[in-house]
Amino acid sequence: MTHAKTLQDKLAHSLDKANVREAAAVKKTEAALDAVRRDYLAKARPLQERLGKAPAAAVAQPQGGGCTKLSVSLFSGDVARLEAIRAYMQTRGVRLSTSQAVKVALRTAPLSDALAQALDSIRAEDGRKW
Repeated sequence: MTHAKTLQDKLAHSLDKANVREAAAVKKTEAALDAVRRDYLAKARPLQERLGKAPAAAVAQPQGGGCTKLSVSLFSGDVARLEAIRAYMQTRGVRLSTSQAVKVALRTAPLSDALAQALDSIRAEDGRKW
């Protein structure tokens, strides 16, 4: 019975050591992620300040570490609006890509009855059966 007890003690001790090593690795990984986040936020702040937005710490960061790639078909009026957004930001010293202009438009669109009116306009322009 002593042999079994000794083996059980060795196994328990080995598992304890593994748990300690795993906890240290997790802590080290979290510290590295925090450093990456701080670096990202430090670089993101100047752009947000130029855009007149809230500080980066107040803006929710995306979960899952990525974005969703979409393909969007736009009418000429929509493209012209994106170009107007890009031109406006250029006057403020900020060059935007088309993707950034779409994101700015989405994040600043008011949630109001104007959305339903815009949808009616889109449906009329599209000509498809919705």
